[in-house]
Amino acid sequence: MNVRVIEEIKDGARDRAPVLAVRFGRGRTGGTTFLDFLVQRARRAGRAVMIADGDPKKGLANLYPPGSPGGAIRPRGTDIRDVMEWVTEVTSEMADAQSSMVLDMGAGDKVLFEHSKDMALPEFCESARVRTLPIYSLGPDSEDFAEVMNVFEAGYFRSERLLVVLNESLIKTGKGAGGAFDFIMSDPRFPGLVGSGSPVTMPRLACMDAMRNEGLTFYEAADGKRGASGRPMSLGHQFMVRTWINRMEKELTPVEDWLP
Repeated sequence: MNVRVIEEIKDGARDRAPVLAVRFGRGRTGGTTFLDFLVQRARRAGRAVMIADGDPKKGLANLYPPGSPGGAIRPRGTDIRDVMEWVTEVTSEMADAQSSMVLDMGAGDKVLFEHSKDMALPEFCESARVRTLPIYSLGPDSEDFAEVMNVFEAGYFRSERLLVVLNESLIKTGKGAGGAFDFIMSDPRFPGLVGSGSPVTMPRLACMDAMRNEGLTFYEAADGKRGASGRPMSLGHQFMVRTWINRMEKELTPVEDWLP
């Protein structure tokens, strides 16, 4: 089977409106990984994307060190008022530059909830000709879904476009992917959450840790670039990453115009 990385998207998409993509959901549900992939694919296609990492665990900042070219922007302090002001600053910079941005606040949404009392971020983005894209990451866990619904029903970051990402890597070892999310998709609240879109399945990548340990991006790993060890990943791992990227592209095809 000849699996290849899908080529960069050069279909005039560089002229699309900038997007503010904000992830919501509990920790460990793969939201940071999904944002990382959005950044990589956009930059590979020549589209600018800023990275704002307000997660106390520094997920994106660990991948894109602050101060480096294209690195993440971090809050100066940890007090909630300081972080709220930081959200205003980075989104203002995004709007002024007319650049897309991914915003990761980690597992908690308290900062954005409190920030919404001072400034309605979706309305601000609309006034600045920036589209908003809330991203809800889920594992096959009832508490994951409960957290997502709490944020969605609070209504402080609503958008006509919305992505629900179902993370297959959280399915317990020994269980198949088929049917793992049926209990979520059969919930009567799920159609209202998804709206006009459809859920995006993020497949499991067995060599994710090995790729991260080598300090490689998805595309570098797939292309056989050398990592921290001085060697490329094995041919089997390269094949896994190429297959994963192709599956992700297939999942994202229906919402391509929504993405950074």
